[in-house]
Amino acid sequence: MRSAAIILTLFSTGCGSDKVLPPTAEQVLPQNIEQRLPAIDRRCAKLPGEDFAIKPSKGGTNYFPESFGKPAQVCEHKGYPECFPTIYDFENEWYSKHWDAAGEPSLYERSTKTISAEASTLRFTWLPTFDHPVIVRIERSGSNARLVAKKLSGQGGYEPGTIEREIDRPLTSLELAKLDLILSKTKILELRATNCDLGTDGSQWIVEGVDSKGYVFVNRFSPDIGPVRAFGDFALNLTGWDVGGRY
Repeated sequence: MRSAAIILTLFSTGCGSDKVLPPTAEQVLPQNIEQRLPAIDRRCAKLPGEDFAIKPSKGGTNYFPESFGKPAQVCEHKGYPECFPTIYDFENEWYSKHWDAAGEPSLYERSTKTISAEASTLRFTWLPTFDHPVIVRIERSGSNARLVAKKLSGQGGYEPGTIEREIDRPLTSLELAKLDLILSKTKILELRATNCDLGTDGSQWIVEGVDSKGYVFVNRFSPDIGPVRAFGDFALNLTGWDVGGRY
């Protein structure tokens, strides 16, 4: 497999679509994982596919469940259906090292513990191949919310570097109202985990969420439009930083 900086690859059951789609009759969730984790397409039981080991980061943090490395999603890149995992092993290592460098918590690990019905966390991660990565996390408890944002000194497609800039402040009531509005309009937490897009140099737009219902993971490659783009732009705008061209 080529380096993550050369080819950035994402897959899902819904090729190229960001429509909010409920699980179909062909999808089923294993009973041993949270119900909000990506559904597994039944066709994967018969289609060729490969398992990838989802291991802890070098810092010892489990950012993803082991199930993310198992065949789960059908795409037809070669003209016939094949089954792909939610993420590859190189993606696990790639994303994890940036979160490690930023000192970010695992939202998946939080989902394995008891969470108050009023508490939730949203995180947007922007990994541009040749520019500084930006991570925006919103910690919410009832009517209060806090913004934690970090810009790393490295490059999103290569080494992360260290924390170059950081923000830690409460969200204003207006910002919180805008957050609720964009969540309602985009339904970002109801999207499929990934889609069948392929790309070369570009950027990953990753949205995660965790609350009392479990962990959500949504990953897109350089979206020009759509829910992930809208939410990512909103998150980046909260920082007030000039991050250059968003691609």
